[in-house]
Amino acid sequence: MSNWPLSPRIDPDDELKVADALLDKADALLRRRHKAPDLPEPDTFVALEDEDLPVLTEVVDPSDLPDALRAAAAARRGPEVAPAGMRAAPSQQLAERLVGLDTEISREVEAWFATEFPQLLARELDRLSERLQEETLAHLRATLLPSLSERISQRLEPGPATRR
Repeated sequence: MSNWPLSPRIDPDDELKVADALLDKADALLRRRHKAPDLPEPDTFVALEDEDLPVLTEVVDPSDLPDALRAAAAARRGPEVAPAGMRAAPSQQLAERLVGLDTEISREVEAWFATEFPQLLARELDRLSERLQEETLAHLRATLLPSLSERISQRLEPGPATRR
């Protein structure tokens, strides 16, 4: 049996709530440090006319975009793509690096779990199988063998008709 402490079971909904809370905090940090003046807040409703919606096959030239949208698009692409005048703020870069680090750690943990867990599980199942066989044989010897021995001895004893 493993001496590892059992980790508390986390409900997938709780995990999603924690992830949402973390993303909300990151969004708040990004909004506080780098606020685009002409962009609406994500939760506000903006009514658009059908003509205002771009067709998905339409290629939009970045020079046709307003300055605020161009800066937001450059910030999303990252500092290696953004023009020199529109570099992301250091706190935004830190937040992006932290999100990248979190993603990398999650991938490493999942990869480790995918390779190591089957081996750990196989070892534990082998131990369980051996222990179950030993306990079953011990229980059989303690309970079934005396019963079988008694039946056999009753059959082998000479009955009253065969005595001389």
